[in-house]
Amino acid sequence: MAQLTPSTGQNPSSELLPKVPKKTILSLSAIILCLFVSALDQTIVHPAMPKIVEELQGFSLFAWVTTAYLLTSTATIPIAGKLGDLFGRKWVLVSAVFIFVLGSVLSGAAPSIVWLVIFRGLQGIGAGAIQTNAFAMIAEIFPNSAQRSRWQTLVTASFGLATVVGPVIGGYITDHMSWRWAFYVNLPVGAVAITALVIYLPRSTATGRRKIDWWGATTIIGAVVTLLLAVTWGGQTEPKGYAWDSPQILGLLATSLLLAALFIFIESRVAEPILPLPLFKDQTVRLVSIFSFMVGGIMLGVPLFIPLLLQVVHDQTASSSGAIMMPLVLSQVFASIITSQFIARIGLVKVPIICGSLFCILGTGLLATLNVNSSPWQVTLYLVFIGFGIGPLLPGMTIAIQETVVRKNLGVGIAAIQFFRAIGSTVIVAIIGSIVTNGYISSINGAPAIKNISPTQLEVLQEPQNLLDQKVAGNFPPDVVGAVHLALSGAVNFGFFICLGLALLALFISLFLPTIQVLTGRKGKTLVPTGPGVGNLPVTNGPRLQEGLAKVALEEVIVEEKSPLLTINKGAVPEEKPVKS
Repeated sequence: MAQLTPSTGQNPSSELLPKVPKKTILSLSAIILCLFVSALDQTIVHPAMPKIVEELQGFSLFAWVTTAYLLTSTATIPIAGKLGDLFGRKWVLVSAVFIFVLGSVLSGAAPSIVWLVIFRGLQGIGAGAIQTNAFAMIAEIFPNSAQRSRWQTLVTASFGLATVVGPVIGGYITDHMSWRWAFYVNLPVGAVAITALVIYLPRSTATGRRKIDWWGATTIIGAVVTLLLAVTWGGQTEPKGYAWDSPQILGLLATSLLLAALFIFIESRVAEPILPLPLFKDQTVRLVSIFSFMVGGIMLGVPLFIPLLLQVVHDQTASSSGAIMMPLVLSQVFASIITSQFIARIGLVKVPIICGSLFCILGTGLLATLNVNSSPWQVTLYLVFIGFGIGPLLPGMTIAIQETVVRKNLGVGIAAIQFFRAIGSTVIVAIIGSIVTNGYISSINGAPAIKNISPTQLEVLQEPQNLLDQKVAGNFPPDVVGAVHLALSGAVNFGFFICLGLALLALFISLFLPTIQVLTGRKGKTLVPTGPGVGNLPVTNGPRLQEGLAKVALEEVIVEEKSPLLTINKGAVPEEKPVKS
């Protein structure tokens, strides 16, 4: 049976952080490149969005360009995580990157806003499979907690690089080339990622089980789609949508609830569920999943409308709006790196999550105070606070799940938090998009300044991004343009208030998270697992260790700094085992 022995602390780094082989570093590089290409697409498109809807004429579908991507990636996450557990992650990842690149090329060639939404959905399928299996693969490559926390900094840096260069590249491409190249740029990067995955990524161990829960997959996709359609079409007038109490919206909501209940029923009875319900008996998994829902809404709810606000209301170009958003991702990257190092050295996961929630409250609260007279530097400063908030949350949530879920369910465990984060992003962005659109249209149609304009001119103002064209803006008197700015600013601010509410809920939930102590290399506070077949496994103070500890449930671990004994399993004392210096 596996045992735990306290380290003497004389050389903890050699015990806990063994030298990483070159092959492992190359494998990690392939995964990082894979994540880089999916992260790049999320940020490079934001500065181009106003130009896209101006050319393709689709302000009512503005949020759908992002929402379709989130919808399909959300529905794909639990399925792809299970496929990775069943068949191994290498070829699932390769296929995911190929699908993602194909969707990018087709999005760049989209002839209309409708086709762009469809092709973005195809991109989302690849992105969902990439994120789930890439993070699960990292946990397999680095089973040691402290080692994984340190190397995960590179993963954070890759996201940071993509998010930093994304808005700048996207803005430059939009201003000097065409928004279509914001999608085409994924082709060469994706080709390199596929090549690296094929050559360097080792084959991960499959479970050998080949049953796929197709009925569960069908019902969860149906539940997500119908819910998204309801929150997107709700509160609008025909033909763009329907009233909230209309038979169409009520029918969609009822169908979503029915399919969700059917999904839960199926998952409780199939042999290989997509989302094993026993996972949620664990308090950490349950609370982190709810927390992820809130964080997902903040992550996408904030940056989606910032470029539109900057370009329409504050007369910024696509390039300058990308530059103004850069501090958001720089602060996010910096905070993520500090968080990963803090967890690796100190071992506490809950502290950074609470701190991140507080920064999110500060940032979203300040964004909700913006108006037409606010300066770009104010936007930049407030986005920095958001970055310092989101930065600690992403690695914190991932490490919490990696330290809680046993190895055989690692893929679906990580998929669970990503699924709920994606659900939050999808549903909340759709809700915010619907509120911003309806709020703007209601405000502009009721503005006194537009009473003297023609119906044709009023129709043009229903799409505020039309004013990006100076020739179009020149056809309206200054008071009408000012009314558009005021209406759009007020509508976007209400969206920020929603994000503030989410941040407050996230802080409340974070207070109830269990304390997770990750294995670190600090002198006198290391636990070294020993025994046959244990290997280099992580240790936490959670209710369970990883599978490798001979499937022993640790209910209480007491480590005395100078004592060679541990109390394990309700006071049972294991055999004393000497530790080599």
